[in-house]
Amino acid sequence: MISDNPKITILLATFNRAHLIGETLDSILAQTYINWECLIVDDHSKDETEGVITEYIEKDSRFEYYKKTDNYQPGLSGTRNYGLDLAAERNSEFIQFFDDDDIMHPQKLELQIEPLLNDTNFDLSICCYRKFHKLVTIEFDLDKADDHSCNIKTKNLLKAFYLNQINLNSPGPLWKAQVLLGYRFNEDLYYAEERDFYLRIFLHENLEYYPVDEILFWYRKHDMAITSNLYVNSKVKQDSHLLFQENFKNEVLQKSYADTYFIKSFLTIAIQNNDKTSIKQIRNYIYENLNIFNLGYIIPLIKINIILK
Repeated sequence: MISDNPKITILLATFNRAHLIGETLDSILAQTYINWECLIVDDHSKDETEGVITEYIEKDSRFEYYKKTDNYQPGLSGTRNYGLDLAAERNSEFIQFFDDDDIMHPQKLELQIEPLLNDTNFDLSICCYRKFHKLVTIEFDLDKADDHSCNIKTKNLLKAFYLNQINLNSPGPLWKAQVLLGYRFNEDLYYAEERDFYLRIFLHENLEYYPVDEILFWYRKHDMAITSNLYVNSKVKQDSHLLFQENFKNEVLQKSYADTYFIKSFLTIAIQNNDKTSIKQIRNYIYENLNIFNLGYIIPLIKINIILK
């Protein structure tokens, strides 16, 4: 049962962001929806991040600071999992992930919780975003993403997200907590962990979502972003991506949920890696669970049988 004025739990993971996190926290302080709490989980920063956060806690008790414990692995996945566990302990009603270098529009929480309160069938709302480099470039007027550079509309979240047809990342959605709290990030992934997390949810949950067609957060592009610098090197990225693909393939096949876009994708990756075990697994799945006379599976089967001769 959702309360009339529910609290939104903002889960903010941070690491070495003393020079940027103040701008992020200012944007949270500026929210027009005021019933929020911000749980900041620090992955043992080596800079002055803790000192900056302490100043904000002294100004506003809605900010709380936690250092990640040894129960979680180093990296973003473990940091976010600690946040999810904290949210579970306090029976959070709504969850908003946010990054320690991005910026919220002042009405982000207000405009995204409104459809969830008006219609309890919705599990999450998603907003548009823009990329930016410096705070001075942001204009906080409400602005519809009418140039089609940020697509948030689809009838199939799983397929659209898997095929990168929809612009969805951690700061975009506002979630009903009951949807998220049954899932955790894979702490063995140091790259593509967000993609793995969302795909598992979309695969296993029958979700209804509301697209808020406004630009409600700004995604900072800079050299020290995790996905664009040496924090995650190329080998780590490759290893994480391969693990993600294998885990997701297994989840899809175990659930007996497949379509040609999954089969073709999995097969392409298996062929690239000369992974004959996976190729056989895909062939067996097609024969046992799918209509082999569907034209979408004929070419994959021909490829498979040629490879395995």
